[in-house]
Amino acid sequence: MDMIGRMTTLENLPELDYAFLAEFARVEGDSLTAVGASFTRVALPSLPAPLTLHVAGRIRAREGGAPFPVKIRVGNDDGSSGLVLETTMNPKQAVNPYEGKVGLVFTAEVPLKIDSAGRYRAEIFINNALVRKLYFSVDILENVGG
Repeated sequence: MDMIGRMTTLENLPELDYAFLAEFARVEGDSLTAVGASFTRVALPSLPAPLTLHVAGRIRAREGGAPFPVKIRVGNDDGSSGLVLETTMNPKQAVNPYEGKVGLVFTAEVPLKIDSAGRYRAEIFINNALVRKLYFSVDILENVGG
């Protein structure tokens, strides 16, 4: 129960349905298009190097629900560097409700400067709560075996 005595349930909170990393992703209407989706390794010719990736997915929320914050952080695995992107998702702008819910697809283009090989991660937060970690490794192309 909240401070006023209303029942609060997890059913009323937005939740991450799915998420993935992609070389490219785009939202058109209520549809998500991705290229090179769900990768777990990137091979670059040399370092440091620029890398642009996309974090994409779908959030399930209550139809007509209140807007909520979404934050995506992408960087090295120890959290010492990275890029943070923030937005607000609004269930009232969604189309095609089902069973009192709506699906909100999203994508975030993330430009990074990769200084070293190793493990990196993307973190997705909804309402300031960490809901998913997506890991990927960065290798130098000449060090990648077939």
